[in-house]
Order: sequence, then C-alpha cells, then structure tokens
Amino acid sequence: MPDADTNRKRSRSPSDSDQQKQHKRANIGSSNPLEESSSTPPASSDNHAAVSKPDAEASKSSTATTSAEPSASSSGTAAPPPSAMIHMRCLIVTQDASIIIGKGGSHVNEIREKSGARVMVSESIPGNPERILNVSGPLDAVSKAFGLIVRRINDEPFDVPSVPGSRAVTIKFMIPNSRMGSVIGKQGSKIKEIQDASGARLNASEGMLPGSTERVLSVAGVADAIHIATYYIGNILIEAQERMPPTSGSSYRPSSNTSSTRRPPATTGSTPYVPGFSSYSAGNPSPQLQTQQIYIPNDLVGCIIGKGGSKINEIRHMSASQIKIMEPGAVGVSVAGAPAPTGGEGERLVVITGQPANIQMAVQLLYHRLEQEKQKQLRAQTSSSSSST
Repeated sequence: MPDADTNRKRSRSPSDSDQQKQHKRANIGSSNPLEESSSTPPASSDNHAAVSKPDAEASKSSTATTSAEPSASSSGTAAPPPSAMIHMRCLIVTQDASIIIGKGGSHVNEIREKSGARVMVSESIPGNPERILNVSGPLDAVSKAFGLIVRRINDEPFDVPSVPGSRAVTIKFMIPNSRMGSVIGKQGSKIKEIQDASGARLNASEGMLPGSTERVLSVAGVADAIHIATYYIGNILIEAQERMPPTSGSSYRPSSNTSSTRRPPATTGSTPYVPGFSSYSAGNPSPQLQTQQIYIPNDLVGCIIGKGGSKINEIRHMSASQIKIMEPGAVGVSVAGAPAPTGGEGERLVVITGQPANIQMAVQLLYHRLEQEKQKQLRAQTSSSSSST
C-alpha cells in the first residue's frame, strides 16, 4: 500500500509538472493517467477514484497495473491537449448495467461526480442480454470513469489501488472499423504497447457487429489497468480522427430482427451498433463533418421533440450536433456515391450532422429516448391488462 506521501502526489496542481517530468518513465515513456501532469487534464484534488499508483512489483503482474505514463508513445505520438474530448462506447451485460446504475441512479451519479465524465447506460432491450454504456468528456475523465466502473462492478473501494489479487473485468469497447487498425498498430505493435504499459489484455474481434461498421475491442484487467488502457486507446482514437478524414465502408446486413427487417444496402462512415434500429451513415464532403441518416417510428417522433422542442434541443446541446427531423414522406439522399437510404411506412427520416464522435452520441441519445418511451408504453399496456383481469 502506498504511503501518505505517495497519496499526496495524486492531487498535484499543473505547476508541479516540472517535478513530475524528472521521474523515470516506464515502458513506452508516456504519462500515467493515474497521476495528474501537464500532459493530461488535471483532475480536482478531492478524493477521486483509484488514483493511487501500484508499486513496481504489482505492475509486473498481468492482473495489476504498471507505472507507465501515457502521454507519448515510442513512435513519437503526442498526448492529446487538455481540451481533447472523446465519446467511448462499450457493451455490458444487463447484470453489470444494473450494478453500475445503482438504486435510483446512485452509483452512476457517483461515478459521474468523481470522474467528471458523462456516463449513460442504454435501456434494456427484450431478448438482448447486453446494453450499451456511453462515456464522454475529456479523455482523462473518461478513462478515470472506466476505472471507477470496474471498481463498482467488483464492489471495490474507489480510493484503494488495485492489487494482484483484484478480480479482472472485461470491457468490450465498440471501435469504428476504420479506426481499429490504428489501435492494433503494425503487426499488433500498438496493442502490445498498451498491454505492456497497463497490464491489461487486449483482443480485437475480426468481424463487425451486426448492422454496423464497428468491431469489439475486448480489454481485460483490474480497475487501474482498465483506466490506463482506456487512456491509451482514447489517445489513439483522438489522433486518428484528427489525422484521417471520414472513410467509406459497407455495413454488415444481418437477417431480420425484432424491430426492423429493412436495412439500407450500404453505408459510408462509421455506423454505431444499436440493436433493433435501422440506420444509415454517410460521409460528408467536408473533411471534418459527417452526416448520418436514420429512420425512427413516426408515432414516437413526439417523444423525441418534446414539449416546445425541449427534448430535441437538449439532445442537440448534449451531442453538439445538428439534428433535423424531416417531414413525413421525406427520403434520404445519396452522399459520396452511396445509395440513398429508404424508410418504410410509418417511419420518419432524421438527419444528423457533426463530428463522428458527436454523431455517435446524438444517435445513442435519440435511441435512448425512444427506448424510454417504448418501455413506458409497454409498462402502461401491462398495467392496463392487469387491471382488466
């Protein structure tokens, strides 16, 4: 267990960064997200989660963290600036989702408060054992949130470092296929760097998720290992987004599901995986913006708009995206040579424009709102049926 002097290092102000730079850097010479420095946005000095650094011996275990510091890699990659924002999504089983949320949202609110990140869990979908966990904000806050999430799943205290005996948890990140190569690196070099630096174990799926252009990156480790690995992964994704313009690709077209039998023949850009909904993504000619077109049930448009436009404006503000709900009968447009998406009877076209990460958040917020309304209607029907009998 680190002594009191070690614990005090966790709340250093940015002015202490010169002293921090004198510390010997391990592995690939990057800065540790468990310690505040000038290379990562400083966290507040209150008792934030799991900020104690494990000792050197613990770092050698595959189930413990290391003292690696992710600000720059051996390839000369610089850390993102303090303002760098990111939105990361992962699949979690329903049981873990309930633990993360807690009674009355108490657990998820605590994670939000201590990390400074926005954390959202999608509604459960009947017949689907997994839910989508969305975490967004500054990179250091997002990576810290995932460390706290693992601690909450394991029922571990937030202010005690991981030890070799801590239970490993697997986080299944959803990564755009166009960005997965950057995360893997040439001959797996990036994954190896992340594994060596964090103590976590990474595995990238070969196939894409149904109806999307996203693949699963499984990250297994203790809380501090997940914290560090998430920072590295987020850093790579931010740099890849800045370096590469939106790319084209076709989405996987599965057989019919419980919600929709139609899927557009092809997509461009990165289509988030959201079970039970049809979506279409199109690359915008601008190198920085993308447009995604989705169809939603016409009878649920009202719950998306809200009274006086309150709900749709809230989603626009939270996602920093432009969202347009088209008139009934409007059809999608062809962009960059891709076929125009087509909706079915009783569906309304919604057009979302913005940065890729912002679009993903907007789509998830829209679907989250739809699922809330569907669950509300289902409960009302169940209650009505019970009353009639």
